[in-house]
This record gives sequence, structure tokens and C-alpha cells, in this order.
Amino acid sequence: MSFVASRIRKGLKAVLDAVKRPFVAQRLYPPDVSRRQIEEEVPVSWRADNVLWGYVQKYMLKGSGAGFVTPPYTAYWERLWGTVPIEDLPKYKDLYTFTPYIKASIDVTVNLAISNGFELEGGEDSVREWLTNWLDEQNILETLRIVATDMLVFGNAYLEMCRDEDTGKIVWLKPLDPVHMRVRRDAYGQVLGYIQLLTFPPVVFASDEICHFKWGAKSWWYESAYGTSLLRPLLKIQALIDQLEDDMAVIVHTYAKPMLVVKAGTPERPWTDPQLQALAEAFRNRKPATDVFVRGDVDVQVIQSMTKGININFWLDYLLRQREAVLGVPKIFMGYSEGTNRSTAEIVMQEYVTRLRMMQEIIGDTLETVLFKQLIRDEFGEGVEVPKVKWRPIWEPTFQDKAKVLGDLVDKGIILPKEARVQLGFPEEYPISTPEELQAVLQKRLK
Repeated sequence: MSFVASRIRKGLKAVLDAVKRPFVAQRLYPPDVSRRQIEEEVPVSWRADNVLWGYVQKYMLKGSGAGFVTPPYTAYWERLWGTVPIEDLPKYKDLYTFTPYIKASIDVTVNLAISNGFELEGGEDSVREWLTNWLDEQNILETLRIVATDMLVFGNAYLEMCRDEDTGKIVWLKPLDPVHMRVRRDAYGQVLGYIQLLTFPPVVFASDEICHFKWGAKSWWYESAYGTSLLRPLLKIQALIDQLEDDMAVIVHTYAKPMLVVKAGTPERPWTDPQLQALAEAFRNRKPATDVFVRGDVDVQVIQSMTKGININFWLDYLLRQREAVLGVPKIFMGYSEGTNRSTAEIVMQEYVTRLRMMQEIIGDTLETVLFKQLIRDEFGEGVEVPKVKWRPIWEPTFQDKAKVLGDLVDKGIILPKEARVQLGFPEEYPISTPEELQAVLQKRLK
């Protein structure tokens, strides 16, 4: 009992010591106590599995941590042939290509996020000027439109950074089809490179040859290697919409030429088989809006549609609302009136602009950490600061709205008139139109 009591006292003392530490809010044990508890009480050890321990010894890089993102046994395949995506990538391509609303929504989002472009800030002036000129020569905005579209449609976008064989410098950027690209990685999530399964033998890329953009990356098994397509939640919804469209087309086509029940003859005077065949042929060959002449002993009845009394508006509205919620594009950009008041519309626009800015941040961060870093290292050497991407405003308010807001700020003394003039595109000082005004300005400046 004395031994147990001693261990309990030591444990309580460790807890009290931990409470005195700065991270008391997280309720964490001191690191030495935590590691000792693992060694003494947790019975599981990698060393009991020869295959697993061999993988750890052979492939773990310093700083990769102990946690796995995929089982090491699976990672043997992924190291060579890449992580198998769970996405139906060709299906996403079809959704974007053949569904007008989806295509229009993604195009609007991409154009608003990319079209106004960006500026570079930070770093040395010479580096920033050289990088700006290089990006202009590459027509970077056109390339980024492809990148942004691929990101939303497939969850991933890949740029091959093509190098000159003699100098080893990046000379142009080549967008690659995400359907055929795979990420080669180890069990710790470290990317070894990429592989393109478009031809045989496949094309293999080193880790520094591809600029990989990911939309909606997760910590989940496959999403830790790939992004998540914006269209994934729409797979079922769009399938139901397509099914409804097909059903409505069949109904409209069928009842443009109604189905008929034709009774010929009477029990006393039945028609012969040749007569019935001739009558059936006459009705079979009839066209819409044509007259049909029959004898008096022929009875024709129209089969009414069983869908006539079915209200499908609520079902269609539900499906369309689900699709709009996922795509997130305000209706005004799709050619529809918003149908809400001004304050609600402003909230919707703020949320949409937040999505656009997040998209810009993802693209900008990847450009800075992968493309810009290699470009500047190859041109200027190691240790040179990499400029940052500063995106221009997504859109500017009208001149009238901007003038009203700035005028109110000037009237309330928040900003000076010359500040408002600059933001409206006018010279900071009022133009001088008369000699008297010129003399007054000169006297003012001489003082």
C-alpha cells in the first residue's frame, strides 16, 4: 500500500506542478511526465511489427512527426503509383461541361476572383520588378483562370513548371488535366512527387516540378493528398434534377400526341382482322394536330396523364435551392432578380465575397511558397525575400456611390478633402485657373 500511496502522491504532485505551468487552460501534463507515462503504461509498440518498424526506420524524415495520414502498408503503393482518389473526376468534368447553371456559376466565380489581377508587395524593388515582368510575359491571369476552374471543378489544379534544359530555370507554366494526375506520398503525408497516368509508361514528376493548388483540403485520408471538389455535394442533387428533366421531356413528348384507346365494331358486328389492322395503321401514322375520320362503330378515348394532378414545383424548388446553396453564387449574377430586400442582398454578397477572397488566398499562398520561391532562387540565389501577392479589389463601387460615401466622411471631418479627391481619381490639389489663385497659392507656400 505504501508503494501505491507513494505513486499516487507523485501523480498528484505532477498534476499540481502542471497547474502552475503557463498552459493551465489546456490541462496538459508536463512533457516529461507525459513521455514517462507512455513508456510505463502504454503497452503498444511499433517494434512489435517488423514490417511497420522497418517502414518507420527506412522512410521517416526528421520533423515528419509520429502520426500517420495513411497506413504504411497502403503507402507502399502510393509511393510508386500515387494516392488513388475517391472522386469521380470524369463525372465532375461532365457536370461542368454539360450543365449550364453549374458552368455559369463556376465561370462567374472564377472571373470575379481572378480578372482584376494582383500586385506584388514586399521584398526588394528589383526582385519585385523582375517577377512582375516574368508573370506578364507568361500571361499569368489566363493561366490562373484555368487553375481556379480546375480547383473548383476537381478540387485540384496542377501547373508543371517547365525548365530550360541548359539553364535549369523555369521558362513557362503548363496546366495539366487533374483527371490523370496522382500525388505520390509516404505514410506521413510528405509528398515525394507526382505521376501522370495519361500514357504508358506514365510521366513521373519530382516534388519541385509541380505547383499543386488544392480547394477544400481536409485531414481525411485521401483529402489530405487532394482537395475536395466544389461539385461533390451536387452529385446526387444534380442527378435528381437530370432525372426530373428527363421525365418531364418524356411526359411532354408523350402527351403532345395523346395515347388513345380505340374500340372497333360491336358484339353484333365485329370487325375482321384486316379491318382492325388497317384502323391501327391509320392511328399509328397520324401526326399531331391532324384530323382522323372513323366509322360510327369506332369508339376513341384519350388516356389521361396520371401526372396531371401532381405538383412538382415544391420538389423542383427544393433541388434548385440545394444546388444554389452549394455553388453560392448570388442570383443577380445568374440573370435572376434576387427577390430580397437590400440589406439581405448585401449580406449574401458579403458571404460570396468572402468565398472569393478565400479562393484568392489559396492561390496566392501557393504561388508565393512554390512558384515564386523557385523563380527567385534560380534568378537571385538563396536568402532573397519573396514578394507577397496583394489582390486588387474584386469590384469597385460606382462613382456616384463612392463620391457620396467620401463626401459624408469629409463633412464629418474624418478625412481631408484632398484624400477624398485622390480616391475619386482627381489631383490632390484643386486646379489653378486664374492668376489670382496662382498668386494666393504661391504666397501660401512661401509662408
